[in-house]
Amino acid sequence: MDIIELQPVQRSGSLDNNNHHAENTAKQQGTSDNRHRLTTNDAAEEEKPLLSPEKVPVGNGGQHHVDGAGVNQDSISLNIQNNIGNKEMTSRVRRSLWKVLCLIFLIALVIGVSVIVCLVIQDDVDEKYDPALFKLPRHFNGSFRLTNQIFTPELLSPASNQSKALSSQLKEKLSDLYSLSPALGRYFSSAGISDFRNGSVVADYWLRFLMPLNDAELEKFTLSREMVYNVFRQSLYDQDPELNHPLYIHPASLDMQGETHTLDTQVGSD
Repeated sequence: MDIIELQPVQRSGSLDNNNHHAENTAKQQGTSDNRHRLTTNDAAEEEKPLLSPEKVPVGNGGQHHVDGAGVNQDSISLNIQNNIGNKEMTSRVRRSLWKVLCLIFLIALVIGVSVIVCLVIQDDVDEKYDPALFKLPRHFNGSFRLTNQIFTPELLSPASNQSKALSSQLKEKLSDLYSLSPALGRYFSSAGISDFRNGSVVADYWLRFLMPLNDAELEKFTLSREMVYNVFRQSLYDQDPELNHPLYIHPASLDMQGETHTLDTQVGSD
């Protein structure tokens, strides 16, 4: 039988090592538990909001919660600005419209006043004349040349159709000329052609005006030979420039003589 030799056990060292190992293990477990608890707490803290929805501060560009509904602050500010801009634009449009209406009113007022003033000016005492007072006749006669007419022997007879037709046309031309004259229209009475002569065609004409009695100034200036002649000559320069017109009167051919006024027995019959 073998004899087993028992060695003495070093309990103190083993125990110390075991205790040290156990302490290290415990420390490691504690550290792991602490890390796990920290991680868990951090996750829980992240899930929790820092402040309640009612206490979240509202900043520029941020959001606030009202009963759980999110409202964009920028949208609210933009809507307010748009409303203010629309009100300002509406106010400007209204002011511009009022300015335009006032301008139109002023223009209409000016036009109305101008028309009234013109009517008052035109309603002159001098315009209210009585033709029945024009009893004193004043005659003028002369001749002119029709360059676009061909003379025929038939024109020598006042009773011929050609002579009557040409005389009627020239009479109408002279009557329109003087009756439409601003200076002589009220005094003009009649006009006519006495005869035709050769030289292309030379027409002898006469003019008759009526004026009030004892009006020396009217006789000297308004119904003077110079005035009546100048009105006729100016109309010839203003006539149709077409030289081939059948009633074209050459301005340089115009001749006029004046007669002294005499009482005319035909005044009452005109």
